[in-house]
This record gives sequence, structure tokens and C-alpha cells, in this order.
Amino acid sequence: MYLYKVNSIVFHSILLFLVIFFHNSYIYADSNHLQVGDKLHFSHPLISESPTPDTKIRLDYFFFGVNGEEGEEEFEAEASGKFQEHTINLELEYAFSRNISIEVNIPYTFLDVEDGTDENHFNNIEIGLKLASFIFEEYGILVGGGIEFGLPTGNNDKGIGSDNIIEIEPFLSFGYEVRNFEFVSFLKLGFPVNQDNDQDEGDEFGYNFSFLYHLNDSLQPILEFDGEVVLNGDEDGESVLNIDPGIKILPFKNKDIAFGFGAGFPLTNDEEFNYRLIGSIFYHFPKW
Repeated sequence: MYLYKVNSIVFHSILLFLVIFFHNSYIYADSNHLQVGDKLHFSHPLISESPTPDTKIRLDYFFFGVNGEEGEEEFEAEASGKFQEHTINLELEYAFSRNISIEVNIPYTFLDVEDGTDENHFNNIEIGLKLASFIFEEYGILVGGGIEFGLPTGNNDKGIGSDNIIEIEPFLSFGYEVRNFEFVSFLKLGFPVNQDNDQDEGDEFGYNFSFLYHLNDSLQPILEFDGEVVLNGDEDGESVLNIDPGIKILPFKNKDIAFGFGAGFPLTNDEEFNYRLIGSIFYHFPKW
């Protein structure tokens, strides 16, 4: 019943947002050629990434409400009851040019279990390389890709990340900007390596879609979707899709500083959480 009500609400929100998006895309497509001196650049969504290489500092707080039976395999020890996860993530990105950047994510996770057993530890640190091509810049289109590595800085015994598995995740990215709208998409393929003999984590196909609208200089409503499909292993065939409405606020004269707030809800029977909340602070250094 809960999932039905959420789906009913979000369906109409999705429909309205997409109608407005594609209607404006059709109207403005012919006039969207960038003028001489303009440079294509995408705002950073909350769940997905920006396909544009940036130099920035970002601090996130994630809250997950999870029922034990809906949690991921790494939380099997808590499967008999509910628990909450709090993760603070520091993201650092440095752009060597408009076309290439390196990024590091440093997450620290706290688990609050219903039976009173609390744990905390570093989660898996991620290091990524982002590439972007601007050959279609005058049409508002960016294509790119890159690769991310998930390092085994977690703790298996505490159910936070992994202390042996390395994740290798190449990805493709796409961005389209038309007037005040931005569409961003990422496609990813994750390979877990260095598993123990008793582990059988599968390869995963992941995807993100983000629709962002510049309402004015200070407000950017966002609608995002993120999902993944397990391709093999113990959880072969499991598929997750989440919807994530949110907003970015730029309250100061210096628009390099932004705040973001959002929520996430599952749309599929396979779930990683009941709901999640996110709060973010961004500081972008001058663009190329």
C-alpha cells in the first residue's frame, strides 16, 4: 500500500515534469545554438554526477531508512530488524582542463540498528577519472565517459563497505542543455574483483537520469532516477529503480556556493531502502 501511494504521487509529478521539459525542448531547439564566447557547463545534480569536469568541494549527508529484509546483502547481520544509516561524504574534484578531471569520494558511515548495536567506519573510498568532449557544444550537447575505482576501505564485520573487494566501474556520460533545462545521463558497468572464496557478488549495470530546470538565478528544481541491475552472482536478476526529487538553492551573490536537498523513494519491488534523504553543500572554483 505504501509503495502504491508513492507511485501514484510520483507518477503525476514525473508526467508533468517531462511534459514541460520536452515541450520547451521542442520550442527552443532551433534557437539553442551557443553564441560565440559561450561555454557549455552543467549544474551538479544531487544523486547523479555532472558530466562536466569541475574543480569543486562538495559535502553530503545521506540518511537511509531500511527494513532488515530490504537491506543489501552486506547488512545480513541486521536482517531481523530495522536500522538507519547515516553517511557523511566528502567529494573533491580537480579539473586539469575542460576535458578531464579527477575525483575522490571519502564516505564515513554510521549504522543505528534497532537492537541497539551501533557501528561506524569508513565506507569504500572512490577515485574516478572523468573525460568530456565538446565537439557538439554549439548544439548544447556533451558526450563523455571515464572510470571509477572503489577501494576496499570498509569493514566486512561491521557491514559497512568491504575490506577486500575492489570495484572497477567504467561509465559513459551524456548531457543536453536547452535554455533553462538540463538533461544528464550516466550508464555504468561495475565489476567487483578480489573476492573471497565465499563471496559471489555480481557485476552490475547502473544508470542515472537527471532533469534540472533553472527556475531563476537562485533555484534549481531537480528530478532524478537511479537504478541498477545485477547481471550475475548471488543476486542475479535483481533490479532496483529509485526516484529522487530535489532542489538546489544558490542564496548568495557568489553563485559558486550552492545548497541541495532531496529525497529518494523506491519504485520497484526490489529495494535497497524504504526512503533516503540527502543534504549537500557545493563550492565550485572558477570554471574553465
